[in-house]
Amino acid sequence: MILKDKIDRYYLFFLMAVLVILTSSLGNYGLAESSEARYAEISREMVVNGDYLNPELLGIYHFHKPPLTYYITTLGYQIFGINEFGARFFLQIAVLFQLLLVYRLANLLYRDKRIGLIAGIIYFSLPIVLISSRNLTTDAFLATITLAAIYCWQVYFKKQKLPFIYLFYLLTGVALFTKGPVALLFILVYIIVSRIVLKSRFHVSIHDYLGVLTCVAIGASWYVMVIMENPKLWDYFLEKQLLSRIESNLDSFHRAQPFWYYLPILFGLMFPWWIALIPRLKSHLSSLSRKRNESKILLYSSGILLILFSAFSTKLIMYILPIFWMPALFIAVEMKKARQKTRTLLSTTYLILMVFLLLGLYVCWFLEIPQLNVPLKTLTVITGATIAFLTLYLLIEKKNQYKPIWLAGAFGAALLLTATSVMAVNDELINSTKNMVRFIDHTSVDRERTVLVYDYLLPSISFYSNDNVITLNNGHYTSDREIQFEKDENWRDHLWNVKDVQTKTRLSSLSRKRSTYLLVRNKQINDHDFVDISRDYNSRKQYAKWTIFYNK
Repeated sequence: MILKDKIDRYYLFFLMAVLVILTSSLGNYGLAESSEARYAEISREMVVNGDYLNPELLGIYHFHKPPLTYYITTLGYQIFGINEFGARFFLQIAVLFQLLLVYRLANLLYRDKRIGLIAGIIYFSLPIVLISSRNLTTDAFLATITLAAIYCWQVYFKKQKLPFIYLFYLLTGVALFTKGPVALLFILVYIIVSRIVLKSRFHVSIHDYLGVLTCVAIGASWYVMVIMENPKLWDYFLEKQLLSRIESNLDSFHRAQPFWYYLPILFGLMFPWWIALIPRLKSHLSSLSRKRNESKILLYSSGILLILFSAFSTKLIMYILPIFWMPALFIAVEMKKARQKTRTLLSTTYLILMVFLLLGLYVCWFLEIPQLNVPLKTLTVITGATIAFLTLYLLIEKKNQYKPIWLAGAFGAALLLTATSVMAVNDELINSTKNMVRFIDHTSVDRERTVLVYDYLLPSISFYSNDNVITLNNGHYTSDREIQFEKDENWRDHLWNVKDVQTKTRLSSLSRKRSTYLLVRNKQINDHDFVDISRDYNSRKQYAKWTIFYNK
């Protein structure tokens, strides 16, 4: 009992340290284009317009996702203001809840808090989890909600505590409200696999019927309300947002990847933990049938989900984030039984990774690589972190079974702090427009300005400037907005077709004003249509990926 209480305290201290690390310098770097800036700007427009039913992006309806992520982000704005910290704050809370749920779920499944401690720290050390805390999308919130739903189902399944079955259905509805029908896959696959492995009969009670009604009421509420306002959205949600993402012969969102896309990513993101399993890989495979049912469920569920998402047409790395708690928990169980040789290998690997991180940053700083600016502050931070890491490496006894775990957590923390510090001074690295807007603010003498963006959607300009931002559409998929749901012609103030004769006349008039700024990606600067548009500007400011045309 004393040992269990100690582990609880250790994990509490770990969560407190993680919260400090996650929120450290959270608002010091700009919004990354395009996904993070898109979510942040839609949420900002919700606050400004007061319309929480119909999401808008640069003045045009944007129905790609249910609005829960926007609602959470607007809450951050209400508390901390409309800024990067406010946009990202609740992402950190979501990651913190994931760590708590992994710990609780491990204890529930294996009745061993040591496995929970190991699993939680392994999960925190995974690069995909760290990335999710630094990039505003739906994925971190979805991972938290699906994990919470599975935890509630597991509590009810094992302990028959009635309130948890209702919590399960409520959270499943919230998952639908976060990312639509795809969210069900993470929950249903785990439950179906559990029932099959445990040979448990599917018994449906009155509580399940009531729970399903609750789930549908929550999950479908937004869809029903917007479809009632605009019936054309039914076909849009069904065909473009659901079927086109699944069908392998379609690429409606320009995210199609080959079937094997996730396999190398999985190996990279799980490094170096899979190294520890290689020496006993044959033993693991031969003893798979003798493993605990809980481990089989984790292994089968994560494998099936990976195959399903590999079969879908659209693929992004973060789509599979809600899977990773399962391999983290599986590895934690194996680590508890790992040999000393395996633990030493992991500890040494993390030591090497830490040294490489330090040396890499010093090389970039010394060579003054333009694509990666490393300030002295970052070097100070990483040097201090490396010293702390080496101290930890030497102080923890070689035979301590937790040594590689604590080193993994320390490396994850160092990686997160370093990445945050580097991103703060490398706008081009994360595709941020923050410095470009600062330049516009510095050179402009007018309060009311017009910013023209050539053939590319750039939401962060509006987020930082509140200027009149106009997208000049010339066929690029990001600037080809979905205007079929607009109720009036106001969208024409924000989206201009460069082929239109009237547009050319308006552009000619705007190009002579000092309050007009024209942005173009460097790869498009020689486009024939752009050359015609930009010829009347007398000055330019070039960045790594963009150029600003303006008049002095």
